[in-house]
Amino acid sequence: MKIRAIAYLTAVLGVAAFNTQANTLFDELDLNKDGFISEVEAGANSKVAEVFEELDTNEDAQISKDEFAAFEG
Repeated sequence: MKIRAIAYLTAVLGVAAFNTQANTLFDELDLNKDGFISEVEAGANSKVAEVFEELDTNEDAQISKDEFAAFEG
């Protein structure tokens, strides 16, 4: 029973840490702090720039926090 609880907590904490890292990366890339990552802003991270079109699911030429989280999650 203890092992199952430890495994569960580890999984939950791992997801929380991952979400925190994703939020931090989003905030770092959102240079003008408008809540979106533009294609120019995405250029600061080559990996994000490579998948910009895939991240921009509604094709409005910017990545919202929800779009970013959906891709990362």
